[in-house]
Amino acid sequence: MKRPTRIARRLLVASLVLPSIAHAVYCGGPAASDGNGGGLSLQALADGPAGMLTCAAGYWAEKCGDHATAHRIYDKCIAAGYVGAMIWKALLLEDGAGVPADPVRATALLHRAATSGDADYGTLGKLHYATNLYLGRGIAKDEVAARTWFEAAAAEGSADAAEFLRTGHHTGARDQSGQGVGKRPGDLAGQRLAKVAADTPPEGPAWSLAAIAALVAAGALSQRRRSARASPEAA
Repeated sequence: MKRPTRIARRLLVASLVLPSIAHAVYCGGPAASDGNGGGLSLQALADGPAGMLTCAAGYWAEKCGDHATAHRIYDKCIAAGYVGAMIWKALLLEDGAGVPADPVRATALLHRAATSGDADYGTLGKLHYATNLYLGRGIAKDEVAARTWFEAAAAEGSADAAEFLRTGHHTGARDQSGQGVGKRPGDLAGQRLAKVAADTPPEGPAWSLAAIAALVAAGALSQRRRSARASPEAA
């Protein structure tokens, strides 16, 4: 029996945490206590320091249509070095959610994520950065460079990147009409990048918006633990 990957384990843990966050902060509902005398409302989390709950709450703020709070949370998390927040902020900038669309800034954030070396989010950053290179969104269109990034993401286990290399189409990113990237399989115009490497990783579950939010929470917890170990004051 195959052991779950580290990301899968963290997603499982986050999936247990996020529902309680949603119950406490969802769309301006009554604030819940965090057990330490503090509140768990969206605004309370947005006003607090960057951390696991704060970064995860950015997803719920956006889900509730509170774009301003979502941007404030993700800006804070990005400043603190949370790579998952870079990806989510980039998606908001691409869509123009609460701010004028800024594909150039979005792509710059995706490049930061793609080159971060982060074990949880680096692969996802590569997929999205490759997508923007392929589409010419926020950066000059470059299918050769896009292929390099798709191959790097596929080598790290991205099923969407592997699918794109096979078929010229993937659904790991969608536009506001719900369409995926590239031409659907069977359309010859979408087969220009269709080449399968001999060691293409097996397919896994596609990334979803909720999965990104779960990874933000899991990665934030991981980063906090690494920081605690590195601190000379850590017990």
